Amino acid sequence: MPLTLIRIDPDPILSARWFAAENLLPRTQDDGGYAWHAILSAAFGRERAPKPFRILARRGRDPQVLAYAETEAAVLQRAAEDFADPVAFAALRLGEKSVIGKPMPRFAPGRRLGFSVRARPTVRIDRDGDRRKSAEIDAYVAALRAAPAEPTDRKAVYARWTRDKLEAGGAKVHELRFDGLEQVKVVRRDAAGRPRPVKGHSAEFIGVLDVTDPDAFASLLARGVGRHRSFGYGMLLLSPA
Repeated sequence: MPLTLIRIDPDPILSARWFAAENLLPRTQDDGGYAWHAILSAAFGRERAPKPFRILARRGRDPQVLAYAETEAAVLQRAAEDFADPVAFAALRLGEKSVIGKPMPRFAPGRRLGFSVRARPTVRIDRDGDRRKSAEIDAYVAALRAAPAEPTDRKAVYARWTRDKLEAGGAKVHELRFDGLEQVKVVRRDAAGRPRPVKGHSAEFIGVLDVTDPDAFASLLARGVGRHRSFGYGMLLLSPA
C-alpha cells in the first residue's frame, strides 16, 4: 500500500484540556511530543496512530498535525469513529473534519526535492558489544567521547548525522542548512508509568536532495529520520526544488 500523507486540524483548547486531564500538558522546555503521541494513540490506537508526525504551529493559526501513515485516511477515520476516546475524538475535530489524506508518489531516480526535517540527533552505544545493554546518547556527546582531544562543533556533528541518515535512505544531499537548534526535554514514561523529562536537542534542517534509490527513499519517508518518530521527530517534509 502506498504511503499516505495525513493532515489533522486539532482544536487547541480541547487538546490542551485533554493533555491536562492526562497529566501531559507540556511544561517549560518540553517539546510536547509525548502529549501529541498520546492523543493520536487515544484516537486511532497505538498500532494505527500515524508516524512519523510533525506539529506545525504558526503565529495566529491553529496547529496542524502532518503525518505519514501506511493506512488510508478513510481507514483511520473509521477506526477513530469505532474506538476513539470521545474527548480525544473531539479534540482532534474528527467529528467535524474527517482525516484528510493523499497517497504519496513514488519518486524516480534523479528527482530533485526540497526538504525540511526536525530531528533529535542521537546514537545508540552498546556496552561491551551487547545490544541488550545499549544506551541512547546525544550524537554530539558521542563525538566528544570518540575524539575528546579534537575540537568538535555541535552543529557540524548534527549536520553530518543528518546527512548520513538521508544518504543511507536513498538520497544524495546537495544543500543542508540549519533552520533551528534548541535544547528541549522529551517526556517518556518511567518503569512505574510516570511521565519523566529527558534532556536533549532538537535540530531543524532545510535543504535539497536528489533521490538515488526510490525503494530506500520510500522506506525513509515511512520510517523517519532517526529515532523518536512517534513523538514528533523525523518526518521528512518535501517541497519543489
